[in-house]
Amino acid sequence: MEGIIFYWIAWLAWIVTTFMMDKKKKRLKISIFILVSILLSKWLLVVSTYSINVTLLLFLLLGYYLAVNEKKFKVISFYITSLTITFAYAGIMLFRVYDPVWFIIDFRIIISGIIGVLAIYLGRTTVQQFSLYFIAICQGEFLYWIVLSQFHEVITFGTEAFLDMLSIGCFVIYLWSVIQHLILVIENTISKLQKPAKEKQG
Repeated sequence: MEGIIFYWIAWLAWIVTTFMMDKKKKRLKISIFILVSILLSKWLLVVSTYSINVTLLLFLLLGYYLAVNEKKFKVISFYITSLTITFAYAGIMLFRVYDPVWFIIDFRIIISGIIGVLAIYLGRTTVQQFSLYFIAICQGEFLYWIVLSQFHEVITFGTEAFLDMLSIGCFVIYLWSVIQHLILVIENTISKLQKPAKEKQG
C-alpha cells in the first residue's frame, strides 16, 4: 500500500524528535514541521490540470532553507550537485516506466536508496546531505512528471509513492549519521583507553 511507509517513518521521526532529542528550539521546529507535513500530505494545490502535493512543496522549501543557511555550501558546486541528483532521480523513474522488469525489489526502496546514497556521498555534512536529498528528489519529481505530461492529461506532483521514497531516503541518511556518530564515539573511547596505557609505558 503506497503512502503507508511515509506515515510510519514520519510518526517514528516525530517520536524520536519529541522524546529523545535535547530540549532546544531546534527540536520544537523539527517536531512541528513533521506534524505539519503529515497533516498536509493529503492536501493538493490544483493549478489547471496539475495537482501539487503540499508536503512536496514543504520539503522543497526546507531543502532551499537548509542550503541558504549552511555557510559551508559553495553555490556553483551545490547547484551542479543538486542538478545531477535531480536528473538521476528523474532518469531512474523514467527508466522504470520504460523497462520495469529490472526492478525486482520494490522500486521505492531502490530509487530512494540510490538517491539517498548519492546525497550522502556528495554532501559533506548531514545538513548538506538532507538539503541535497530534499531538493533533488522534489525537483526530480517535477521533472519526471513534466516529461510524462505529454502522455497524461491529469498530473499529480508528489504521489503517495513519492512520499514513501522521500521518507525512506531520509531514514537512510539519518541511519548513516547515527552510524558515523557511533564510530566517532568508539574511536574516542579507544583513544582514551590507550592514553593511560601509553603513560604507564612511558
